[in-house]
Amino acid sequence: MSEKILFTDMDGTLLNSAKQISPALRDLLQKMTAAGNRLVLSSGRTQDSIEKVMRYTGLSFPGMLVISTNGNAVYDCDAQRFLFQKSVPRNIAQGIIALAHKRGIHIQSYTDTHVVCEKEDAELAYYRKGTGMDALLTDDIMRVVQNPPNKLLAISLESRSRLEPLQKDVLAQYGDTVTALFSCDQYLEFFDKTAGKGNAVRYVCDYLHIPLSRAVAVGDAENDISMLEAAGTGAAMANADPAVKECADYVTQNDNDHDGVAEVVRRYFTF
Repeated sequence: MSEKILFTDMDGTLLNSAKQISPALRDLLQKMTAAGNRLVLSSGRTQDSIEKVMRYTGLSFPGMLVISTNGNAVYDCDAQRFLFQKSVPRNIAQGIIALAHKRGIHIQSYTDTHVVCEKEDAELAYYRKGTGMDALLTDDIMRVVQNPPNKLLAISLESRSRLEPLQKDVLAQYGDTVTALFSCDQYLEFFDKTAGKGNAVRYVCDYLHIPLSRAVAVGDAENDISMLEAAGTGAAMANADPAVKECADYVTQNDNDHDGVAEVVRRYFTF
C-alpha cells in the first residue's frame, strides 16, 4: 500500500498569520494528493468556517475530509455529508455558560453558520477577525442554538491564567462528560469527552482503511496533542507550544509563516 494520509491543524499550522497559505504550499499539497495521498484538515473551527477558508485559499482536492470542532465532527467533502457528529448535552452546555458568567468570562457557542454569544465585545471582535464568521447576539445562547452544540468556547484576551480557573470548574463538575482544552492561550474549548482530534484520526483511518502507521499529523497547540499521539508520525511546528513539541516525533525548522508544513510533506511523503 502506497497511500498515506496527512492530518493538519489549520490556525498556527497550515495557515500563516494572515490566515492564508502560500501558493508554493498549496501546489505541494496538490501534488501530494494527486499522487494518491489523502489530506485531512483538522481544526477547532466549525465546518462552515473551515469551508470558507477552503474557498478563499483554494484548498480543495479530491478525497479530502474535514475534522471540525476539535474532533466532534468528520465531514466527507466529496460526498458532501457528515460521517459523524458529537455534541455537548444541553443541560451541561447551560451549566458551562453559567460557570463562565460567574467568572465574568466571554462564552460562545454556534449554529451551523453563526457564532452565538451575548454581546459585541473585544473577544467577539477578535474571534470574528480570525474566522470571518458572523454573529448572533442574544441574552439566551442555548435558546438560539436550540440543538445540543458541538462545542462551546471561552475567550479571554487578558491571559491564559484567567481561563484556567474556569477550566478547573468545568472539569470538576462535568469532567465525566466533557473535556476542556486550550487551542491557544486565548481560547478554551469545551466538547464531548469521547471526541477530540485523536479519536477522529483513528476513526478516519479506519473508515479509509489506512493503517495509523501511515498517518502523519502536524499541529501547534494543546488540542493537537491527541492527534499527534494517535498518528503513526506526529510533527510539531517550530511555533508550537512546548508540550506539543515534547510529544512530537519531529519539530519543523520553519514556523507557520514560513511553510513549516511543507517540511513535513517533503520529509514523510514520496510523490
